[in-house]
Amino acid sequence: MLSVAAVRSASGAANYFAKDDYYTVEGSSEISLWAGEGADAIGLSGEVSKDAFEGALNGILPSGEAVAQVENRRAGVDLTFSMPKSASVMAYVAGDKRILAANMAAVQKTMAWVEKNLAEGRRDVEGRKVPIQTGNLVYALFQHDTSRALDPQGHIHAVIANLTRLPDGKWQALHADKIWSHNSIIGSIYHAYLRSGLEQIGYQLDMKGKHGTFEIAGVPKAVIQEYSQRREDILEHATRLGIKSPEGLREITKRSRDPKLDVEDRAALRQDWIDRAATHGFDGKDLRAAAEARAGMTPPDNVLERGYRAIVEAIDGARNRLGALLRPHDPLVDNALARAVRSPDEARTQLAVASAVRILSEREAAWPVNLLSKTALDLGLKGVTVESIERRIDRLVQNRQLIPGIATAADRTGRMVTTQEALRTEEKILGAIDEGKGKAEPIMPAAEAPQRLQDASALPLNPGQLAAATMILSSADRTVSVQGVAGAGKSTMLQAVARVAEAEGRSITGLAFQNKMVADLAEGAGIRAQTIASFVLANERFVSERDTPRYDAAREKLAGTMLVVDETSMVSSNDMLKLHQISAVLGVDKLVLVGDRQQLSSIDAGKAFAMIQAAGGTMARMDQNIRQRTDQLRTVAALANIGKAGAAMKVLGDRVVEAAEPAAAAADMWLALSGPEREATAVFASGRDARAVINQRIQDGLIAEGSVKGEGTHLTVYERVNTTREELRYASTYRQGQTLEVGRGGAQDVGIQAGRYDVLKVHANGKVELTDGRRKFRFDPQKLSPTEQRDRLQLSEKKDLHLREGDRVRWTANDKDRGLLNAALARVIGIDADGVKIETAGKEQLTLGLGDPMLSRLDLAYSLNMHMAQGITTDKAITVMSAHERNLSNQRLFNVGVTRVREELTMVIDDREKLERQLDMNPGNKTSSLETLGRLDIDGKKGPAPREKFDPGPIDGVDLSDLPPLPADLPPLPDGAAPAAKDPQRPPDLKPDRGDVLPPLPERSLGLDL
Repeated sequence: MLSVAAVRSASGAANYFAKDDYYTVEGSSEISLWAGEGADAIGLSGEVSKDAFEGALNGILPSGEAVAQVENRRAGVDLTFSMPKSASVMAYVAGDKRILAANMAAVQKTMAWVEKNLAEGRRDVEGRKVPIQTGNLVYALFQHDTSRALDPQGHIHAVIANLTRLPDGKWQALHADKIWSHNSIIGSIYHAYLRSGLEQIGYQLDMKGKHGTFEIAGVPKAVIQEYSQRREDILEHATRLGIKSPEGLREITKRSRDPKLDVEDRAALRQDWIDRAATHGFDGKDLRAAAEARAGMTPPDNVLERGYRAIVEAIDGARNRLGALLRPHDPLVDNALARAVRSPDEARTQLAVASAVRILSEREAAWPVNLLSKTALDLGLKGVTVESIERRIDRLVQNRQLIPGIATAADRTGRMVTTQEALRTEEKILGAIDEGKGKAEPIMPAAEAPQRLQDASALPLNPGQLAAATMILSSADRTVSVQGVAGAGKSTMLQAVARVAEAEGRSITGLAFQNKMVADLAEGAGIRAQTIASFVLANERFVSERDTPRYDAAREKLAGTMLVVDETSMVSSNDMLKLHQISAVLGVDKLVLVGDRQQLSSIDAGKAFAMIQAAGGTMARMDQNIRQRTDQLRTVAALANIGKAGAAMKVLGDRVVEAAEPAAAAADMWLALSGPEREATAVFASGRDARAVINQRIQDGLIAEGSVKGEGTHLTVYERVNTTREELRYASTYRQGQTLEVGRGGAQDVGIQAGRYDVLKVHANGKVELTDGRRKFRFDPQKLSPTEQRDRLQLSEKKDLHLREGDRVRWTANDKDRGLLNAALARVIGIDADGVKIETAGKEQLTLGLGDPMLSRLDLAYSLNMHMAQGITTDKAITVMSAHERNLSNQRLFNVGVTRVREELTMVIDDREKLERQLDMNPGNKTSSLETLGRLDIDGKKGPAPREKFDPGPIDGVDLSDLPPLPADLPPLPDGAAPAAKDPQRPPDLKPDRGDVLPPLPERSLGLDL
């Protein structure tokens, strides 16, 4: 485990780490030493003295030179590397000092990587401070042996002084941003080195989780728990708060830290550790002896045992080579014969990197090389370290299986790579759009459309809505896009388009990401719709299949049709390509992409909607927000749309409430409302943990007041585990008690039929034991094909849910026949011996018998997370965000959370200053291959491309060519920026600037809304 903390006081750190008697107390395992290229350069070596350490932290070199002496100077950074508890037990209870040496070696190798890759200073370039790699650090290593609760806990502090030497020889303050932002890969590198070191000294390891954590096999769980008092305290506190995320646990660890106690009698302390282990029947001697024998330190007692061991090792080697031959074909590793003759470590490195590429490719089109390394390391394959991984990545780059990106000075993530597949997908999408130019038959001339649309609309259309609708009806291009900010009235616009198109004899089909959105499209725009997944599944075969009765029937059905895709920002690149390919081969007349590129992106790889806009696709904008009814909320929404979340929070003022436990505070706030106010007020949470806390606390409050009543019923529900298909090929992904669901058609690679299977056990040999309730069997996840996608595997966790009359619920799966759709809301109106009586959002009532499968596919819905909230409109809302949820503290989630609301918004947060800073730094954007390679500017990093106009001629007597153009010198705005609303109450610190004005975008546009 790695933790990172700022060293705020040089004298305080010196007193803590470098006490005069810290290393001389009898029985202590504490040691210290200087390290780093920078330390060598200034003559610091060997044991760390208090005075030299304090001087380095104060920026005073041994020569007397003072470096970076500024007010509020930072002293340094403390990286704390902690061994797994089982390793500490074997080192301090069983007395195996080899473990301490392995740990020190792991830390030294990790810090060498940190120094080489992350050490930076800053240089002035044209008035800007630009990071420059230095490759040297000044740091001290301190080995400690106890936790703050005085349990055995081997850990090493690497205290990095705020010093580094530039290439020109000048010393200056360390620019430590990369060290902070890369803390997760530093931890993964350390775990891998320590795993390798412990295996070399004979220990066998059990992997614990998806992030490379582990324990030494053979140390009883009861012994580990005996020495985990501090950990238990943290978990108890986290459970009370409903926090499960790693970020949340780290935050609790930091906030609940007590001063470390001094120990005078180390011998007595160690004897206490030994005695406590003995109460569990463990002294570690046999386990240590077995490890020493495995490492060759103690030869077997007899010839028979030596022969037996030689046979076992030969069989293991043969099994590994045979496994290499029998594994499914993997395009990212050497072929089977070549793989079989590689060293075991090299072969496993190839497999780890190949898996890491697929894991990341499922979610992103491009990624930092360091993230690729971390993902490969976290798989925990034996003998795989960061050096072997980096060599393999370099080989894949040389082979053009990975393509390096174009680095810029502004890149915070470092070197990026993408794949040939992702690049080809994006190129094909843009190629399909180009091929469709001029291929559609306009439904009517642009001059006729506005009046027809106004006549067909239930509400008057504003200029932006009218421009978008006119473009859809009059453009001769197959693919057209409508970029509309949240609350722009896209459904009203589409309803008018549908009525006019249908009156002209055109067929319209709507497509959306999930069934709830399908229902909303049908209700809001009156367009018959289906999910994108179902449309693609039914028609993608025709991309290659021709001249068959099925093809002819499909073409007859879709030829001349208009496809309208709603919330297009959520469509992945793969699905976008398939939609274009299907449209082309089946004669679809027009593909209309509608959405907001600033809101939530696809779960899977790509940001196709933003890419299409940036590449100059035919597009209209709808930038007028007609949802928000107050000046304050209009300003907040406008700022959110241009990525100024911090400024938006300032506009909210005292509507932003800080609380130590935001989720609980938000629940109490909602419970304090009257009945009508509750109905009008939604509660949104940024993540799953906060949502669970809010749901439970509100349910408990409603039970206490009698609004939710009765004994109810206990249900076992299934909550999806967020894993990629590739991760399911590793036994470490599975946990006892989970459920593996196999989709229609089964998993043929491993001989598993479609169905639901409980995970009984994960075996040390990599097999997973499953049961369907009738039989038990084992399967090898590694036999799942790396390229297969049709088996539709999904891992779920079981959760107990106590449901009562009056509870508000949402569905987590679909039952289309009964109109129960994923993410749709319902209310429990009765529970009896016949089952659970439900009233749907459409006021339909039905009874689900107690064995009904949909009773395992629901959850409480007093709170929704932001991903469920996109597309929802509510009068009032309470939105919860936490600074410790760093990945969820991004501008896209913030945008969704603040733009759902018409009248009143309250934000409940944990740390306002920290959250504002994190939101402003984290746009939450997806990656693109073309952008990574510098071939397309999607997020405005290089300035806007020339705007290409689509001129429909005069409309309502106005010739658009007479309109004045926008200034050409306006600066670019963040992804999909819109102009801020004019607000007479705008605070002084938010004066209009060039960043609030809409720049020209690379698009074809009717321009009616300019």
